[in-house]
Amino acid sequence: MHSAPAVTYPVGRCHIQTYLTLALWALGAVVCALWIRDAGRIGWPQGLAMLLGLLTGALALRSLVMTPEGSLRWDGQQWIWQTCRDSLSGTARPTLDLKRWVVLEFRPQAGRPTWLWVARANEPTYWDALRRALWSRVSRAAAAVDHADGLPDAGRGHA
Repeated sequence: MHSAPAVTYPVGRCHIQTYLTLALWALGAVVCALWIRDAGRIGWPQGLAMLLGLLTGALALRSLVMTPEGSLRWDGQQWIWQTCRDSLSGTARPTLDLKRWVVLEFRPQAGRPTWLWVARANEPTYWDALRRALWSRVSRAAAAVDHADGLPDAGRGHA
């Protein structure tokens, strides 16, 4: 069996991530506003909903500002997540593949997993190589070994 070729891909804030986060927050705000309008008053439930709306807006903004930036590298054997502070080896597991954007979970050998939104627009030249590496049998086999913690591996489609 052959491994996918080595590739390094830049990862940063993804526009689709920003749009989806803001759209979901705005949808919640609209629902809250319509509820207040239909209630005709602002009682404690509506006030609580407004407070929770502000809190989720702050958390959404924080998640966008704290989006991890660095580079994801497949060296033919393992994944490496490189930031300005760290270089961690681990597994990269795609969870949502939208052809131009991929949401993946990078699980380092030690520490907590990091969710990365990877966009084709960051480096179109290497996009296909990255997707081949993410979906290669070697990459998936490494992820299965790394996640042998008793949880079943969700079925994955092919690119």
